[in-house]
Amino acid sequence: MKSKEFYINNVKDLKAEDIVEGIRNGIVTFEELQDTGDFGIQIRKAVKNKLDEFKAEEKAYNAATTLPLLRDFLNTYPNSCYCEIVKEKINQKNTEETAKQKRKFDEIKNNINDYKPDEIRDILGNDLLQELCEQLDIDYNVVVNYDEPELRFNDTPKNPEDIPPGHTDVFFWGIPSSGKTCALSVILRTMKDKYTITNPSIETKFGATYRDSLVNLFNNKKTGYLPAATQKDRTQYMPFLLKRREESNYRHVSFFELSGEVFKYFYELEHRSEILEDGDRGNVENAFKTLNLLLNSNNQKIHFFFIDYKQETKGIRDKHNLTQENYLNAAATYFRDKNDIFKKKTDAVFVIVTKADEIKGENKPELAKRFLSDNFGSFMDVIKNRCKEDRVDFNVGIFSIGDVYFKGICKINYSYAENIIEKLLEKIKPVRETLLFKILNS
Repeated sequence: MKSKEFYINNVKDLKAEDIVEGIRNGIVTFEELQDTGDFGIQIRKAVKNKLDEFKAEEKAYNAATTLPLLRDFLNTYPNSCYCEIVKEKINQKNTEETAKQKRKFDEIKNNINDYKPDEIRDILGNDLLQELCEQLDIDYNVVVNYDEPELRFNDTPKNPEDIPPGHTDVFFWGIPSSGKTCALSVILRTMKDKYTITNPSIETKFGATYRDSLVNLFNNKKTGYLPAATQKDRTQYMPFLLKRREESNYRHVSFFELSGEVFKYFYELEHRSEILEDGDRGNVENAFKTLNLLLNSNNQKIHFFFIDYKQETKGIRDKHNLTQENYLNAAATYFRDKNDIFKKKTDAVFVIVTKADEIKGENKPELAKRFLSDNFGSFMDVIKNRCKEDRVDFNVGIFSIGDVYFKGICKINYSYAENIIEKLLEKIKPVRETLLFKILNS
């Protein structure tokens, strides 16, 4: 190994590369060579430039702490003495990144509804997202082209004469985010795909646009985009004609979806408090007018109460620290004391536990009944007693819209919807078609 004296005594005869090697190995310093008087200007400049290059290289090496920076270092300094070390670091980080992505992949797959499509794409990238879709049997293009749908609304009846006579009005009750809108979309889509549904021959097409919006959430019959959960839903009235494909005569049906905010109004009435937002109060009061208009009509009636299994089992409370049970109990008290909604021409009442796929166990209907008894005992008792007194058929059922992925993409499950539709068909009598009716609906 060369000594310091070697470099000092031979500096005028050495190449810049040799001098730089001695300096970088700590054998001699630039200043010591400069003091000899034999370290010429040209060679001194060449050594200084090379030392600056090595300093920049070392700085880049020390700064290369991520995969992109390590790869940039190799591209910039392909002959660096650090290359082998950098390659080892790249291999190690690739292994760590692969393991990290695998853990994230498994976490997302096991908690599929904790993320939206765009969030998963940002986390996993396109390749892993495509692999995830393949494992879940979801169309990758449906996921990457996700576009949160908007629902379009229609006017509702304002006067008794607006209500088409001879229909059975089916009321859909549920607090905000109880799943009733999603359930309606699957029920209506199932009617379109497996039954015959058409518009009635009435002048005002109440709810026709809204009904189409719900049906078209599932535009390819198998997979659909669910509307965002919102507490600002609106009351909608949807008259239509329905029959089984092999039947001759239609049933005259009207779906009435009540705003979830109505339950806040029930709570205000029963507890003399104010929890509705000022901007919502007018809409809710209008919803109550429509509700009372329909409840007092001469049409037959069926009521569906949707209760969210997940909300209750997860202990979800709203910003007022109130639960689903609080709102349902307030509604039950209102029904008991102020307005017997089942007394006038009500054929049946159904309490439906939604998100039944969350129920763990083989006999889900029985588990749902136990769930209702354990968590909504007061509500169930009031509703059952009212039905008994008014001689109304009372039923408990379960519902799931299908498998939901990424908070907003659903693979439709027709079976639950078909079950509800068949129950409606059993309760509602078909109307014999006149010649005029056949002409208008041909």
